[in-house]
Amino acid sequence: MLDFLLRSDVISRMCCFPQSRALIFSGKLLDLCCGNGRVSICMAKKGFKSVGVYIAKAFLEDAKRKAEENGVSHLVTFAEGDVRKLRQVLGRVQKPFDVVISAWTSIGYYSEHADINIFSQARGLSRKGTILFITETVHTEYLSIKFSPTSHSEIDNMVMLEERKCDQIKARANTSWTFYRKRGKNLEFIDRADIENHVYSPSELSSLLTKAGWNNLAFYGNLSTSAPMTPLTHLNLVAEAL
Repeated sequence: MLDFLLRSDVISRMCCFPQSRALIFSGKLLDLCCGNGRVSICMAKKGFKSVGVYIAKAFLEDAKRKAEENGVSHLVTFAEGDVRKLRQVLGRVQKPFDVVISAWTSIGYYSEHADINIFSQARGLSRKGTILFITETVHTEYLSIKFSPTSHSEIDNMVMLEERKCDQIKARANTSWTFYRKRGKNLEFIDRADIENHVYSPSELSSLLTKAGWNNLAFYGNLSTSAPMTPLTHLNLVAEAL
């Protein structure tokens, strides 16, 4: 689902978005809800100084190992903490940022007010003209057409099964993630996580970012090709700090 993010040229090329006055080929990058650092590490290999924020220590320990393996640990900083307390979590980390990224569906888990606060803090930590990407995010139109109750993904020796339920009236999605480790032809249960999040429409998300101090530039269905967003594609939003 995030394969396009492994191609660092995609985001770095989009940093030169034509409607923006900024031409960003390097600089400081903030990776919100970074998980195990896939985006941060990818962009560090391109020359960006990346800062990833995530709440789960285990994911960050894996991210640090991967940064070391990829020879970019000197370019990547991982901070443990809640993005709702972004300023506090980043503390003395060098700022301002030139690029901010929120990849996959990393929003909607709290309230709309909390999401506005997160992106407001990100704006406060960024310079004027900073580019914001919200990438590969599910939106209400997509959910109404392409909702799938189950799916699975594999990374290395890990398997993740997803089970989903959707309340389209309230625009709420309930997801259960079950994690397994591959042992030959067998799967060994590791853990299960149940989450619920609000699914934004493009107009809702655009309004939210405007309140947080960002100027929305464009929506895409695919960042690699710059194809327009449709009800059948994920949401990729590009914005600029006012």
